[in-house]
Amino acid sequence: MAQATIGISADQVTASTDTPAFRLGTVGGYDDPTNGYQEFVYGSANGAITGAGYGVVEQTGFDFAMASTTTTAPGSSGYGTRFGAAQAALADNEFGWFQIYGKGSIRTLASAAKGTGLNSTATAGALDDDGTTGAEAISGIVLLTATGGSAATNADAVFSYPTVSTTLA
Repeated sequence: MAQATIGISADQVTASTDTPAFRLGTVGGYDDPTNGYQEFVYGSANGAITGAGYGVVEQTGFDFAMASTTTTAPGSSGYGTRFGAAQAALADNEFGWFQIYGKGSIRTLASAAKGTGLNSTATAGALDDDGTTGAEAISGIVLLTATGGSAATNADAVFSYPTVSTTLA
């Protein structure tokens, strides 16, 4: 099934609103002068989302919650669920855009390495490459820079329609 993509502006991508400005599930494309073509899905926050770059998982009907080993687990969201990155801080039930394609940034824990497999963590909104047993792998996202031992931070990444994958053993 093909999707229709609308053109959106940089101001729209980073805006948060308390009433929907677009139909939930709308996919918007933006040609960023630095990062190139990017795509975002429009949805609502299911719980507060701390800020731009924080990893989120779609729960039901375009409601997005910060990703953690709890929200990505089977029975909660689980395998095949859409994953993205918030583009702004959102209060519970606010509306905004979540990146699903192109170059952007994602929140990672300390020492996540460039080009490695990423997984959910107990820290809501942050990914890591530590392969913790019980965490879920996140497919379709790759770090372009390592976080280099610093505390949790946003790292450059490429999104290719990421999803929650298998539970790590």
